[in-house]
Amino acid sequence: MLDILVDFVLEPVARAIFYPIGWPIVKLISWGRYPSKGMWFKDTPESNWTMGLGIAAVVIAIMVALHQF
Repeated sequence: MLDILVDFVLEPVARAIFYPIGWPIVKLISWGRYPSKGMWFKDTPESNWTMGLGIAAVVIAIMVALHQF
């Protein structure tokens, strides 16, 4: 039951928040090659990496704002 909630509710919400944040980071790192068009809500490695980098960027920004570094 919980995995259904995560798969169909929380993951699309998290992807909608963190994918756009990770998108420019991945574009810069890959020199514009990744992520491909139309990969936003697909469950592919490049989409997952983009979302993961968005999460990492938000966590680092929060840590900087709270003077953790």
